[in-house]
Amino acid sequence: MTDSPLASLPLTVTEALSPAEREEIFRFRYDIYVREMGKFGMVEADHANGLLRDVEDAEARLYVARAVGKIAGTLRVLSGSKGVPARFAQMPDFQRFHGFGPDALSFSARLMVSPGLRGTPALNALVACAYGDGLNRGTQFDFCTCAPGLVDLYEHLGYRRFTTNVVDPVIGYQVPLVLVLRDTEHLEAIRSPLLRILRHHPDAGDGGPIGEWLRRTFPVKSVVRDWVEDEDLYWRFLTEKVWNSAAGQPSILTDLSEDEQKRLFRSGTVLECQRGDRIITTGTVGKEVFVVLSGLVEVRLPGEDTPLAVLDTGQVFGEIAFLADTTRSADVVAVSDARVLALSQNFLRRLMRTSPTMASKLLFNLSRTLCERLVTSNRHRTQETGF
Repeated sequence: MTDSPLASLPLTVTEALSPAEREEIFRFRYDIYVREMGKFGMVEADHANGLLRDVEDAEARLYVARAVGKIAGTLRVLSGSKGVPARFAQMPDFQRFHGFGPDALSFSARLMVSPGLRGTPALNALVACAYGDGLNRGTQFDFCTCAPGLVDLYEHLGYRRFTTNVVDPVIGYQVPLVLVLRDTEHLEAIRSPLLRILRHHPDAGDGGPIGEWLRRTFPVKSVVRDWVEDEDLYWRFLTEKVWNSAAGQPSILTDLSEDEQKRLFRSGTVLECQRGDRIITTGTVGKEVFVVLSGLVEVRLPGEDTPLAVLDTGQVFGEIAFLADTTRSADVVAVSDARVLALSQNFLRRLMRTSPTMASKLLFNLSRTLCERLVTSNRHRTQETGF
């Protein structure tokens, strides 16, 4: 939990209707995306006035959470004929949803929470309010994209992956997700906090047939559901993948107990990457570190054909931005179909508060990886210069 004095105060969530309320949200967005996350390249950013808004805001419902009058977080939802942005609607797999009609679809985006209130009910309160409105409007599916480190959060709410991952030129690697609002069976299986809202809604309906259609059409199971249904089997699979790394390589699992290893994997997100996917893009902001579970990835500098490194099972990448809070220093591209585990910076911060011993082991293992790569880089430079 956060140490913010606002964390224990009551939250209110409303839809922002007046121009003044909406402008306040645009300022809050700018503070989060540009000032905090350093995403200065966003074309929608109004740097002169400190605002972040785009054309989709005009048609959107904007929700705002407040604690003692201050913005705690915000969320945008588009629905109806303009509910799904064109860049998302062009995905091949999305075409299969067209038969449900525009009124059945919505798209959630710009979900963010004030730094001092992350880990509090603020995020769930925003999602719950939008979810209840979606039920009232007859929405069947809500779509979104998120960074790899947030997939676990969305899957705990009930969202599922249904298509291949995408690369945003500013935000970086993103995972498309879909929520079937009335799929009681799935929400029960993953113990979603949204289930209580659905059960008490006067028009809960029966989302079973639609949920079953989604499972048949896109047979990708939620990782959260995998954990709930067979945690031991799934954990052993992940652990073996990492421990089967090449001999002599430092492992992120070194010196971690069995319980600590399980906690590490439960806190991460497994991503299915296709050959050619750019998992990390130079210059983007990233708050995740990645572990290769299967397949191969290449580390490259922009414009150069020769890779800096080829990484396989058990090896780590993205650790510099993860630890130093800087922009990404190289591209990382999957050169085969691959599975990677993403661990978020927020996970490490929580770990430092709740399990400092485990956090120190993890940081030491990441430091070993950095040192080994520095030594290797220096050797290459020495060979090239002759010194």
